[in-house]
Amino acid sequence: MPHFPRVGMRMMKTALAVGICFLIYILRGEEGVPVFSTIAAIICMQPYIENSRRVAFNRIIGTILGAAFALLVLYFIRFIPWQYHYAGYAVISLAVIPVLYLTVLFKRTGASALAAIVLLSVCLSNGGRPPMIDAVNRSLETIIGILVSLGVNSIHMPRRRKQEYLFVTGFDGALFDEKEGISSYSLFELNQLLHDGIPFTIATERTPASLLADVKGLDLRLPVIAMDGAVLFDLQEKRYLACHGLEKDMVDRICKILQEKDLHYFLNVVWQDVLLIYYRDFKNDVERRLYEQARRSPYRNYVYGDMPEEGIVVYILLVLQEKEADLLEAELKTMDSGGELLFLRDTSETPAGYCHFKIYHKNATKEYMLRRLMEELSQKKYIAFGSNKNDISMLAAAELAFATADAIPEAVAVADYQLRGSGGDSIVRKMLRLYEPLLVQRPPKELSHREKERE
Repeated sequence: MPHFPRVGMRMMKTALAVGICFLIYILRGEEGVPVFSTIAAIICMQPYIENSRRVAFNRIIGTILGAAFALLVLYFIRFIPWQYHYAGYAVISLAVIPVLYLTVLFKRTGASALAAIVLLSVCLSNGGRPPMIDAVNRSLETIIGILVSLGVNSIHMPRRRKQEYLFVTGFDGALFDEKEGISSYSLFELNQLLHDGIPFTIATERTPASLLADVKGLDLRLPVIAMDGAVLFDLQEKRYLACHGLEKDMVDRICKILQEKDLHYFLNVVWQDVLLIYYRDFKNDVERRLYEQARRSPYRNYVYGDMPEEGIVVYILLVLQEKEADLLEAELKTMDSGGELLFLRDTSETPAGYCHFKIYHKNATKEYMLRRLMEELSQKKYIAFGSNKNDISMLAAAELAFATADAIPEAVAVADYQLRGSGGDSIVRKMLRLYEPLLVQRPPKELSHREKERE
């Protein structure tokens, strides 16, 4: 069954703005031409109110500029003999150039289209009337449309916000789709929520470098949990706020075993807010391809050679066949008598039969780093969304947990609810309902249930 997107709030607000323009036209005794105010209202409707104010200001300037040039053109055309009246079209066409040029010169390129529209509307609908009257009327109608659009876009339905919760979601397999990325709906609604102050962050298996490439356009304010919970990273300042790495003695013992087995490994080290990845000679083409793809990132720094004394080893990465990983994990567990290590595997970016085998400290989990983040926040409870094995600890410890529709059975088992829809859109819709339900709505049943439990 095909999926049809919902009618968005921007569509409804645009239709409302057009209707108000018609109402103003009727109240004015149906004087003028409402097409100009309605066009302006449609053009000026923006996703965010901050954008609408800026666009409204720019386009009022464009309207005045277009009307002024229209006056000059109309007065000039009057001197053209009637038998050469076709030349007037050439004059109007050429007048578009200085109008557009001035918007660029004044750094008001957002006003360019409307300035040209006003120029043409005044010149082409004149009908022999005094140019000044037409210029004023068209400008007035256009400015009415701009102001109506700005007013409608400022309307917000009354909501009550649940700001006592931190909202956190997994990334791959949850908010982010491998083929489509973050959907336009999710990006828009999430940014609206972020602008309204929702406490929101992402917990991901990725390195900050990999995450940064795919969250462009998302106005994240809080630090993100990355590397399976081993680090807390500030996207705004591009710095590591906290790291939970391996002890140096443990790193030495692991490296000795790997060298004895003649296995190549990547040491992921955080030092002075920089991720350094130490490597040596590759043992297979799969790890070579990983290096060739990842080294292009400006947030990763690959270093050939041995690791120096400084820095925190966040995790050790090997690219192995699944059978090799089984044998290595068994040996490392035998060596790790104190249970200090955590082993994770990822097959999403490797050929069949291979895996990314990662070795972390046992406390390098999303749940652990979330608690570390909340020490700095006013929120002491969190609502979590997830889908895969690495989300389980986060979901299990959450005040309220949701597994995605296609989550693994283990994640579904520890979650309180499973979302019906798949992908990031279902997560964002649930967040919207939980964070700021309309005053006229009943409280979300999930939170109501939890609050009754606490009573």
